[in-house]
Amino acid sequence: MGRCKGEGLRGRQLDLLLFYPAQLPAVTQGKTVVIGKAGDSVELPCKASQSRSMPFSWKYTDNTKILESQSTFVAKAQSDLSDRVDSRKSMWDKGSFPLIINKLEMKDSKTYICEVANKKTEVELQVFKVTVHPDTHLLQGQSLTLTLEGPAGVKSPMECKGPENRNFKVTKDFLVPSLGIQDSGSWTCTLTVDQKSLVFNNAILVMGFQKTSTTDYKEEGKPAEFSVPLNIGDENLSGEIKWQAEKPSSLQSLTTFSVENKKVSVQMSPHDPKFELAEMLPLRLKLSQALSRYAGSGNLTLMLAKGTLHHKVNLVVVTVKYSQDTLICEVLGPTSPKMKLALKLKDQVKISKQKKVVQVQAPEAGTWYCELSEEDKVRVDAKVEVLPRGLSQDQPMFLAAVLGGTVGFLVFSGLCILCCVKCRHQRRQAERMSQIKRLLSEKKTCQCPQ
Repeated sequence: MGRCKGEGLRGRQLDLLLFYPAQLPAVTQGKTVVIGKAGDSVELPCKASQSRSMPFSWKYTDNTKILESQSTFVAKAQSDLSDRVDSRKSMWDKGSFPLIINKLEMKDSKTYICEVANKKTEVELQVFKVTVHPDTHLLQGQSLTLTLEGPAGVKSPMECKGPENRNFKVTKDFLVPSLGIQDSGSWTCTLTVDQKSLVFNNAILVMGFQKTSTTDYKEEGKPAEFSVPLNIGDENLSGEIKWQAEKPSSLQSLTTFSVENKKVSVQMSPHDPKFELAEMLPLRLKLSQALSRYAGSGNLTLMLAKGTLHHKVNLVVVTVKYSQDTLICEVLGPTSPKMKLALKLKDQVKISKQKKVVQVQAPEAGTWYCELSEEDKVRVDAKVEVLPRGLSQDQPMFLAAVLGGTVGFLVFSGLCILCCVKCRHQRRQAERMSQIKRLLSEKKTCQCPQ
């Protein structure tokens, strides 16, 4: 009898549970971790056991509602997320009721609860952000700091890879000192949490020169050109070139220009030396003639919004001359200690020294070369002709003058003779015509006897 009463009580309890299903306590499932990047969108999963649409709701752990379904619509509650949340209604018929959060903020890192069909799903959202300080556009020589921000208590290291195979790990902050233009490019950082990964791409631009200085080596009188490769992206700037010649009390000059949309415009340019600039980047400075008085250095300064960049421009001029039976080879302008100056007759070196002037007394006749080399690299090879000693350097000019005078005299004499012959011919012809006229006149007046 007692057994029958017990079975009847359990049956009534089962009937009540089936009759009032909504009053069953929700069963909490395991917590799911979702990671996202600040500024991006993220989708928090929520699935029912049956693939059909049914009522659901999303809320915070303190039971503050975020949104819920009402028939085929989404009803958003008043909260910090009301203007940034939604759900994917196209998935409801499949038993999926995700919470979409747009424009993620760091404060969105917390636990969210989805309730559907007496099932409670907890989703922990972790939002991360990578910041670059002071900026993604930096000047050559500046330092860069990468900072990883995330929820408190989460300490997952981030692996980063930059240009030039620069690899490193970031736990919170990482300092990259003394950047060069080779560090420009995409810096990719990968964060892994619970076997889920986030990839952060940062485009870094390091503005500066590819080289610290530019030197052009030229024989005197030849045109000179300085090519200055520059990495500034689309930045606009103003600039100037201050030129100082090597010799004491030599000329100084200032050339100013601007760059806008990669087009170069010259504002002021002196006449001596007169630098010409190419109209488009990269920067190219030109001199029509590399004269010895121009040999020296110039300071190229660029003023950008981020700061100032400096670059040194050097002009080295080689002169060679033969005077008073002495052959002189000289180099002017900034040179390195490894520089060598040599005088060569054909392929034979007559003198070679680490000096700025070398000379040969009473040089042999032939083709001489004044050669400037640096670390076995020939920079300038200037040529000069030395005539035999019996014929000085000035004698060809004299001979040319004598020959020219002789030819001129002969031509003048020939013209005079030609004019005399022509005049004599005209005079004889005039005499003949006069005789003919006289004879004709006598014939008309002549009377014959009957």
